[in-house]
Amino acid sequence: MPRRPTIPAELRRKSEHAPIGVRRALREQVRAAAENRPGVYRMLAANGLVLYVGKSKALRSRLLSYFRAKGRRDKQAKILRHAHAIEWEYVANEFGALLHELRLIKRHRPRFNAAMNQATAPRGYLVLTRGPEPSVRVAFRSDEPDAEVMYGPFRRLYTLADAARALTEATRVRDCAGSAVGGGARGSCLRRDLGSCACGQPDYAARVDEVRAFLAGESTRPIATLRAMMLEAAAELRFERAGALKLRVEALEWLRERLARFHAGVDRLTFRYPVAGVGGEDRVYLIRRGTVRADLPAPTCDAERAELDRAARRIYEAPDRSGADVPLHDLDELYLVSSWFRRRPAELDRTQPAAPAGA
Repeated sequence: MPRRPTIPAELRRKSEHAPIGVRRALREQVRAAAENRPGVYRMLAANGLVLYVGKSKALRSRLLSYFRAKGRRDKQAKILRHAHAIEWEYVANEFGALLHELRLIKRHRPRFNAAMNQATAPRGYLVLTRGPEPSVRVAFRSDEPDAEVMYGPFRRLYTLADAARALTEATRVRDCAGSAVGGGARGSCLRRDLGSCACGQPDYAARVDEVRAFLAGESTRPIATLRAMMLEAAAELRFERAGALKLRVEALEWLRERLARFHAGVDRLTFRYPVAGVGGEDRVYLIRRGTVRADLPAPTCDAERAELDRAARRIYEAPDRSGADVPLHDLDELYLVSSWFRRRPAELDRTQPAAPAGA
């Protein structure tokens, strides 16, 4: 399950219920200063700890709704009881507010966001970790800090675990959590001792590249490797081993099909997205493979249009620095963008080609 942020005891004590007088002062502050326009807000504890981050396309109305909330179980009432201060900032449009909210949540990992946004069903992600000897493993959060690349979410956790096991068997890439070069944290590795893990060997980097290529949809070599092992076992009359390998092949085929769907969906999310803003603050979001790479003012003259085209060329034509063409160590922004356009098909019709006009 996703890990919930831990808060030291001294911070928990400092974030206890705010006095009624504080809440009254906060309400007056909102009434006097907040405007009804898109924005993002933060509820703070007495020590400045961010307790909750939220967004709204009508910020003043949303904040005032907290002071009308009743009951101990009401989400807004529960948050407000702990809030000693409220901060907010305006954003040009609702999409920008949603994006900024996500990034603030990722930065601060507020206590109430974590508690109130738990997934109702467990989800798994296939991860290739960072480091001198990367490993393949299953994770249960969409921004695993050790991940170089990750894919998901997958609902069929047992099938995902089988697929991860099959991938490591085919490539001999390690699946342990240890970080020591040459095998697990204690300096020993059972799979290496049995010859099924290549950690510590000169060709380990090439085997990791094989995993990357499979996950990127560029190679089916691990499937071919397992199929050859299966046929060899059958020819040697080792039918139990052949049957086990057949299940491994099926698990990798299942994973390959879902990775293909993932990449197809991501490929469709590359375009310019112009959005009208409050008070004429129009923006253009340059989206590449499902993530916002730039947020720029909408051009109003030829010189600004030329500058926007130059920025677009840098983003859409240059190789991605991550090497994967999408920040696959953190999938939340991809899901946000995908969900936004899936729920608002008319907005997708307003998008523009990534390439500059006349390019």
